[in-house]
Amino acid sequence: MQITKFITLLLLLLFIVGSSQIFADEADELGAKLMVAPEFCITSGDQLTCELKVLLEWQNQQPRAICILSDYEGMAKWCSEDDKVNSLSLNVSTTEDIQFVMIDKETHETLAGVKLKVTQTAEPKVRRRYRNPWSLF
Repeated sequence: MQITKFITLLLLLLFIVGSSQIFADEADELGAKLMVAPEFCITSGDQLTCELKVLLEWQNQQPRAICILSDYEGMAKWCSEDDKVNSLSLNVSTTEDIQFVMIDKETHETLAGVKLKVTQTAEPKVRRRYRNPWSLF
């Protein structure tokens, strides 16, 4: 049982790393990069909600004011007033993945995107004892 959980978790981490590399390749073509730290949150059976402080950081080849959009209901559209701002910190409480998208403030062109992944661990199965607790011998 423990080995299957370990293998499942390992495959999940490899998938997350692979998908984040795809986002990175697409962002390089546009000249912009959006990063989230931490990239994922693993919840336990006791605590299903992921509560953490998320740091969004971005880089642009061309200096420009940007806006950050998200499907997280606790975050409204955020726009920078200055092209020198390159990070945003926010507190998150969620049970689902959150997508962040960076757009140009003036042209509304999508520049980059990143996803915060939320993963729930499987409940450990209780092993039932098949033998009777008493014995004649």
